[in-house]
Amino acid sequence: MAHRADEDPDRPIKGGKFPPGWSVAPDRGTADQISYLLAESVYHFAMGPGGTFFSGNWTKSGDFQYSARLTQKQAPSHPISYGLMIGGTNLGTPNETYSYFLVRNTGEYYIANREGDRTWFSPRIFSEKLPVTVVGWTANPAISKQAADGRQTNTLSIQVAGDEVVFKVNGAEVKRLPKSKLHTDGMYGFRIGHNLDVDVDQLSR
Repeated sequence: MAHRADEDPDRPIKGGKFPPGWSVAPDRGTADQISYLLAESVYHFAMGPGGTFFSGNWTKSGDFQYSARLTQKQAPSHPISYGLMIGGTNLGTPNETYSYFLVRNTGEYYIANREGDRTWFSPRIFSEKLPVTVVGWTANPAISKQAADGRQTNTLSIQVAGDEVVFKVNGAEVKRLPKSKLHTDGMYGFRIGHNLDVDVDQLSR
């Protein structure tokens, strides 16, 4: 998710007050640069920096299924991703680990692990927490692409069943992986990229 600072800086957002029990691990900066609101059953995210959202009340282990419908509300200036996070431990610390399943406006998905607070920096690129890629950006016809009005809506699902993890978009399987390649036990939540406005609803957990 690296990007050139002079071409797409994080926009100014007034936030930092989240639903009870929720926290964010921002990619850079602080939580008050991110807005996260819950209105009835819809989660609203307005991002400055990107971040990973989690709650100590949202934990899973063993076999489970987690799905949600995510809507990108406005077109980004370049492909920026968003999706689901599972298997979180030590979140918000230098030793954090988790796995995540993302889509982006061009109709591709991505699966990766976070393995601690690894960062990269150059004078023209923001410091980034680098993922360990499990499945690189892959196009799939099941993914609805960004529409002419900038909106994109997809339902993402992660199912842990025995020794396998199944990833679906809009009900269609896009990837099946050995559980050993991922983090699955722990906190779960959302992963939203920088400068995005995303609504999440129709949760099943």
